[in-house]
Amino acid sequence: MPTLFKKKSPHVGVCLALHVVLAILLFVASVAAVIGAYKAHVLSSGLVFGTTSGSMSLLALAVASHFWMKHMKCCVTKCEACNVK
Repeated sequence: MPTLFKKKSPHVGVCLALHVVLAILLFVASVAAVIGAYKAHVLSSGLVFGTTSGSMSLLALAVASHFWMKHMKCCVTKCEACNVK
């Protein structure tokens, strides 16, 4: 019985391995940024807003999640490194 939907990876060999490792590292960085944002805004006295650490943690969360989502888009579409379009 033939398969109707074949999913083929747009990457080859070492390029695929590097994409997977980088995606995992960026995901871990995003999770760490979420935890950091939580710890910076929730203190023993309650919710705190307007601190330098809180602002920097939100900035780190935005940057980490942006790079993770951008990399995940590159993982499923094209790759300039292995010349697959």
